Amino acid sequence: MASFPDQDREQFAGLEDCAGVFAKLETHRDKYKNYAIGTNVSYPNNLLRNVARGGTDTTYILVIDIDMVPSADLPQSFLALLKRREPASDEVFVLPAFEIRHARKLPASKSELVQLYQVGEVRPFYEELCPRCQAPTNYSVWVNLHGHGTGQLEVAYTLNWVDPWEPFYIGPRTVPLYDENFRQYGFNRISQACELHVAGYHFSVLSSAFVVHRGFKVAGDFHKRKDEENRRNRLLFRSFKEGLKTKYPASPRRC
Repeated sequence: MASFPDQDREQFAGLEDCAGVFAKLETHRDKYKNYAIGTNVSYPNNLLRNVARGGTDTTYILVIDIDMVPSADLPQSFLALLKRREPASDEVFVLPAFEIRHARKLPASKSELVQLYQVGEVRPFYEELCPRCQAPTNYSVWVNLHGHGTGQLEVAYTLNWVDPWEPFYIGPRTVPLYDENFRQYGFNRISQACELHVAGYHFSVLSSAFVVHRGFKVAGDFHKRKDEENRRNRLLFRSFKEGLKTKYPASPRRC
């Protein structure tokens, strides 16, 4: 399990409560953009995801980017779903991902989200930058499920993973960890989704739960070294996929 490097312990030793953490974070507000925090600092996103996972004691976890907001009633509705339906051991639960115009209020329900989607104020996450990265979610099917069924959270449909899908999902805390060799921008989440696929998992899309990013993602919003980092991590991803063949020799799945 991942942990903070020894050289960073002094940075955390004095933070005894949440107020101290927030105060320290406030000193860095607006200094840096995305991953551009210094020439000698590689942002360890997957390390931090694993650290967060290690701090949980729940049966199911949702690993989510800090700028994504889940639908308001997700905890209660998902727990109710688990009481009605026994999940399969190889099942994770996908939350369709969207982006909303920055000036708009975040939708409180699927019905509000669908209304905004229909008038172009909400769109699939990464639609402009990488439409293929979320297209396997099958947004047209999901949106048209609105208003049908019991009104309770259910599994709408189940999918196998296909490249280059990067779903946000709720899964058992036993799912594979994130590969910590991936740092900075690119392939850090898709590598874990790829491993889930090779390990035999299926992706069940939830009927009315979702996550939203405030603001439309556009090309000019990224730091200068984004393309360089993406190229480097693409090569790492190729090596990672080869490693999965050794890790899961009996699996017929590839990515």
